[in-house]
Amino acid sequence: MSFVTDIQLMMHGFGDCRRPLPETAAVIESIVHQQMTLFLHLATEVSEQRGTRIVGPEDILFVMRRDPLKLQRLVHYMGVRDLYQRTRTSTSGSSSSDLQDLNAEAGGEVSRKKLCINFLQTIDQTGQYEPIYSSSLYDPVKAERTIRLDAMTQGMSCQRYKEYCEARKASFCPRLRVNKFRDWLLGEESNEVKLTQLVLEMLNRLAYETVAQIVDLALLVKRDGTSHTSDLTRFRTPIAFNPDYPCVFIHQSGSLQEIGSGDDHGIGMDPITPAEVREAVRRYWANNSPLSSYSKVRSSIYSTLLAA
Repeated sequence: MSFVTDIQLMMHGFGDCRRPLPETAAVIESIVHQQMTLFLHLATEVSEQRGTRIVGPEDILFVMRRDPLKLQRLVHYMGVRDLYQRTRTSTSGSSSSDLQDLNAEAGGEVSRKKLCINFLQTIDQTGQYEPIYSSSLYDPVKAERTIRLDAMTQGMSCQRYKEYCEARKASFCPRLRVNKFRDWLLGEESNEVKLTQLVLEMLNRLAYETVAQIVDLALLVKRDGTSHTSDLTRFRTPIAFNPDYPCVFIHQSGSLQEIGSGDDHGIGMDPITPAEVREAVRRYWANNSPLSSYSKVRSSIYSTLLAA
């Protein structure tokens, strides 16, 4: 059971080349699985302290309580899911099965976003989470991704942009079919750990965000390795015009015919390598404080979660 193909699409959607390396996707898959397993163990410990063995959405939010920006992304995603569900219900005229399951779990009509906000309000003693409810916190990581992806897509032809849009739709649970994701995440413990539909939706989103963060870090490593002063310079080399978008400059990786047909790696960009992913993760978990030489040696994976 593997998500290598799906992760390759996600990598392209987050800024990697058109054909990401399968060995790089395999490395990212192992890191994401390791991180999500650890995250789930922490959430299970929180649920046991509440006196239940069923992991609920409040356990996920409690583990993430120290990172308001990631909390905001997750709460916003829950709101998007609510909007999508209401749209489906209004067009079909009847509630779908996953909404019925969600209502049954909460004991009545429920909003995913409202459920998250209600819990955050119970643990918010200082008002620090109030901007999250309206998604008013400025998210510099999201803004930088938007600028980078906008620069990357400006030089794409219609066919290439269509392929890119398909890559942006990739996830660990396409159309929220969670069975494969549950089996991949839990493995042999799939019959012992109980996860609700809403929790699986949240874990799916966190795994998706983890892939995005790894790609962001790997692109920084690639930029450092090529001595670029800006992560966007390789997309804005004014050498050739794209005939479909004559006002946009694109990087010339060959003839205009080769650019129109598309090469294996995309427009003027090499694929992210496994070594760059490992270096990115090493930097993320490195202890760079002035007193690091005097600190106790700890396994860095247990001190910093990518998803929280």
